Amino acid sequence: MSAEPSATQRVQWPERREDVLNALQVLGDRDYQEQHWRSGHGWPDLTNAVHWLIDDTFIDQTGARALIPQLFRDEREADLVQIVVDALLRVLDDLGPTAPDDAYLDHPAWISVLHSAHTALQVLSPDQENRDDTPQRAADQRETSPNQAPCP
Repeated sequence: MSAEPSATQRVQWPERREDVLNALQVLGDRDYQEQHWRSGHGWPDLTNAVHWLIDDTFIDQTGARALIPQLFRDEREADLVQIVVDALLRVLDDLGPTAPDDAYLDHPAWISVLHSAHTALQVLSPDQENRDDTPQRAADQRETSPNQAPCP
């Protein structure tokens, strides 16, 4: 019998995990996307979310399970994030990397990205309602903290 991961169960790369949570937060929030991405004045933007979730983790190449325990506490978390990455890649493959944000948001498969990101965030960050409305990239915080060791 396996126990649910406790809040005290740690990952090896907490700052990078925070980036993933920030990506999930904005990818799973349609109101945020409509307000900020359609206007072109939101940060983080869609490009940041893709970088944090895919480019910085290599989940598209290695699979999310390969990042247990670095980013994910267990297979459930990894599998939920993999679903988001797969949905996002379907849209990116259809439109390419340089389409305007509106094109991604209007893509028929975007709803899968939206729903899967929201679901994953609820599991990876059960205290999501306490999260700040504006995600801040953990790497940005590290840049201002010279005494903190860099995240791999």
